Amino acid sequence: MESALFDLDDTLPAASDAATPMTALQRQTIRELFAQIGVVGARAQFDVVAELTGIRIVSVAELEVRPANVLIQMLRARAAQSGHVNTGNAWADREEDTWIDRL
Repeated sequence: MESALFDLDDTLPAASDAATPMTALQRQTIRELFAQIGVVGARAQFDVVAELTGIRIVSVAELEVRPANVLIQMLRARAAQSGHVNTGNAWADREEDTWIDRL
């Protein structure tokens, strides 16, 4: 009898369920980015991690590689925006000069 199209193949290796902790480089980068944006307390940092990644941690060791990458990108964006005052006016808040500005 032929194998059905959706039969499961038990010979495939199982996906690893083990968590991959963040790397030392990621940890250092995150530490530097928190310093840049002025978030220094552990509780405040954990709150920012939860806000930006959707993952609440109670220990730095709980942060895995993928959420750490998301956190790094989001913190970089915040660091780039820190010091930039947003007035709510898209024209006034533009970052690049327009052709009118160059005249």
